[in-house]
Amino acid sequence: MIRKAGKIILLIIIFAIAAIPAVYINTLYGYLPIIFLAISVILSLLCLQIVRRRIEVTSDVETEKSVCERGEKVSAGLRIINRSMITTGKTVANVYISDLFGGEDAMNQMQLSLAPREESGFGMNIAMPHIGVYRGGIRDVEMWDWFGLRRTRVPAEGSFEVFVRPKIRPLEDLWDSEIVYTESMKDTRTVVMGGMDYIGVREYVMGDSMKQIHWKLSAHSQGYMTKLQESSRELDYAVVLDFAAEKMEDTEVLMDIQDALIETSLSIIDSVAQKHSNYSLIYANRDQEIVRYQPRGREDDLTLIQDFSLITPEPDARYPDACRILWEEGSAANHSTNVIVVTSRVTDELLQELMRIRRQQRVPELYHIVPAGLNSREVGAILARLQQLDEAGVSHCLVYTTDAGGVAA
Repeated sequence: MIRKAGKIILLIIIFAIAAIPAVYINTLYGYLPIIFLAISVILSLLCLQIVRRRIEVTSDVETEKSVCERGEKVSAGLRIINRSMITTGKTVANVYISDLFGGEDAMNQMQLSLAPREESGFGMNIAMPHIGVYRGGIRDVEMWDWFGLRRTRVPAEGSFEVFVRPKIRPLEDLWDSEIVYTESMKDTRTVVMGGMDYIGVREYVMGDSMKQIHWKLSAHSQGYMTKLQESSRELDYAVVLDFAAEKMEDTEVLMDIQDALIETSLSIIDSVAQKHSNYSLIYANRDQEIVRYQPRGREDDLTLIQDFSLITPEPDARYPDACRILWEEGSAANHSTNVIVVTSRVTDELLQELMRIRRQQRVPELYHIVPAGLNSREVGAILARLQQLDEAGVSHCLVYTTDAGGVAA
């Protein structure tokens, strides 16, 4: 506002100076300076309106969605084209990149001036420290007339999308321990007869001898045999990904925690998938629905990232947190024997649920995501609270946000 008022005062002074010859000479030649100045200002404002309609913004990104891994930089080229026959005045391109929550995380201004029919291109090397799908580009172009008296904004359509995928690292601490194998040998499943789904153990197809045996047993017992009990020696894993978090004001810390949650979970899935075929990832999606999914490789990363719920500090009672997911998973007929929970919020209810699962002769594990920079007293308090899991025979470990995908403590 102050700069605008200063420009107006300066313009008045210039017009006053230009009017001096008209006052003292009082001829046509005396009026020429002020006439020339007035025409120049009007022409400048008119040209600004013409140029703003002929400005075009494009993106040089070769694909619709650029892909990089978390921590890498993404390169994108943007071009501003002046398709008019008029030179632009001061021109500023407002370049942005969105954040995980849909806002604008970073804004930069690129200042330039374009001659008639000229195009100006500039590259962007943007560090992408967080997992997700982001949009970047030129939000708009600000243009001034030649005298800097009037500014106008030109909406821009030059944008690109970046998919920042998680880092997958080997988890050396995830082994098939003797207790895991023993409990899986004892696991008994409730298997529903009929249809194509035999709860992960068998699929009925035409001519399946097992189905014929089931029907004969049903006839012999003079009633439908709707459920059978079978033991499975296949090691099965369920990785529970919990996006509920403690309350905190720092958005950057929340994004770091979300990165660690995703990378740790997918690293566990990757480690399990190398040795077993029976595994699943259970999480809350953006509609707050519990989803059970079996990733088949890195090609599923984009689908999962777009479906994952955002990290939710202090969720309400309706939010499907780890406790609710564990309860529903345990109530299912095809519940998993080995349950791995990845969360940043360990409540008393969650601790009780993990110990209850252990008493059911199932094998729970806890990966507790904690922010980087905790001092020894804070870490000691967390470990002391988790000591009851040690007494119940529940494995647990801490994962710092600075080293997602690896066991920190």
